[in-house]
Amino acid sequence: MNQVKLSIIIPTHNSQNTIQDLLFSINNSPSVDFKHIEVIVVDDQSKDKTRKIVSQIKSILNFSFLTINCTSHVGPAKARNLGAKKAKGKFLLFLDGDVELKNKTLTNTLKTIEDGKVKAFTGIWDFNQKTKGFFPQFKALRDWSYWFIEREEYSHYYLFSTRIAGIEKKLFQKLGGFIEDYKEPTVEDIEFTYRIEKMSPIKFCSNIVVNHEFEGFFIIAIKYFKRSRDWIKLYLKRFRFDPVATSKREAIKSIISSIMLLFLVLFVIFNVLPTHYSLLTTTFFIITILLFLLFYYLEFKFWRFLLQKKGFIFLLKAIPTSIILYQFINTGAAWGYISAKLRLKS
Repeated sequence: MNQVKLSIIIPTHNSQNTIQDLLFSINNSPSVDFKHIEVIVVDDQSKDKTRKIVSQIKSILNFSFLTINCTSHVGPAKARNLGAKKAKGKFLLFLDGDVELKNKTLTNTLKTIEDGKVKAFTGIWDFNQKTKGFFPQFKALRDWSYWFIEREEYSHYYLFSTRIAGIEKKLFQKLGGFIEDYKEPTVEDIEFTYRIEKMSPIKFCSNIVVNHEFEGFFIIAIKYFKRSRDWIKLYLKRFRFDPVATSKREAIKSIISSIMLLFLVLFVIFNVLPTHYSLLTTTFFIITILLFLLFYYLEFKFWRFLLQKKGFIFLLKAIPTSIILYQFINTGAAWGYISAKLRLKS
């Protein structure tokens, strides 16, 4: 009898454009004994052709394959839990439905779990994008920079990022899985990260890599808003920042960007008013410049990285893009903070 070592759990929701490439990337992984692999696709009531595509290709796949079709839209957290309940493997590997495995990713994953020293681990996504569009490239480089360029020296970098992350099934069950209160993909992975870290450190594996194509500006901006809205509620319970993305440094940059914009707007308003306010105008301008220099200091590593990878014109586009995105983050955080405080009063 062949023991299943790894159960790959993939929640899908309207993933018709990506699910086939993901399943084929698993299927085409070299040097893998698929007798020890199973894949569980949990379709969260897709309205497109996701289920049809999965049904058409499952017979040509080399691994054990199971589909779970939700009768109602339950959200990614519950979808992952449903897959975990059916899983037979010693380890669970969670993948988002819009990624593709790199050539050696599955091999490296199996080596990691066979080592026996790791109970939870997370991988990373390549910063290269198929599209030539500015924003997806910017977003991919932004994320890569968090992990590799801006990380604090000697810090333990953790985040159970469900684009690709694995955990021992016993530990997953002991923790009770993902909190199912989150009906959207916002901070269910971060909340789960906090609970994992209380039991076992999460290892960051830079050789476990997926390809992921990022969406356009407004889709990502709304995701930032929602993620920030929900993360601030977690922060209010812990009063601790994180080592990746939701860090103290990022919070400072975000706040500075908003104050800087405020003084820039004041400078413009007072500069065009019929009555001349030269002292105020000069003061607002100086404060704006000083805040920008501070913002530059905090963003220096990322900007240098962008300059090296994409050049000066790309960097010029990236600076205002970053500032605008921080406004979505700040708005989301303010929304979440106010709603949390109102809930406490009621």
